[in-house]
Amino acid sequence: MINWLDTLYSKLPKLGQELRDFIVRVLPILSLLAGILLTFSSVIDIIGTPFINLLSMGGGATIFQKLMIVNVLGLLEGIFLIVAFPALRKKSKKGWGLVLYSQLLWILSALLSLSPSFVLGLLFLYPLFQVRGHYR
Repeated sequence: MINWLDTLYSKLPKLGQELRDFIVRVLPILSLLAGILLTFSSVIDIIGTPFINLLSMGGGATIFQKLMIVNVLGLLEGIFLIVAFPALRKKSKKGWGLVLYSQLLWILSALLSLSPSFVLGLLFLYPLFQVRGHYR
């Protein structure tokens, strides 16, 4: 799947070298900050989801299941981003891969919740694949 995505995104115009270098410099920091915020908010949502289920009238089980799946995916995304931080600082391919998997989970989560934000997830893959060569 990664090779398929790489082939797809390699057909798009290349970003300038300065912009790619900037992305490589800030990606570890953004990964850590986004990971902390996403993990924290997902834990809060997981704790609050049973209360939402109690307050909802018809269809409560469906709402509960949907919220729990989305929140667990968000928690995994956050953990992947936090774990990616040290590897991204070392420019390791493992860190880049964890950011990619986190992004794919975001796209899956958006699709499951029928949110149009999956388009943003697809757009974020573009700069991510542009800097793939910087990681070894």
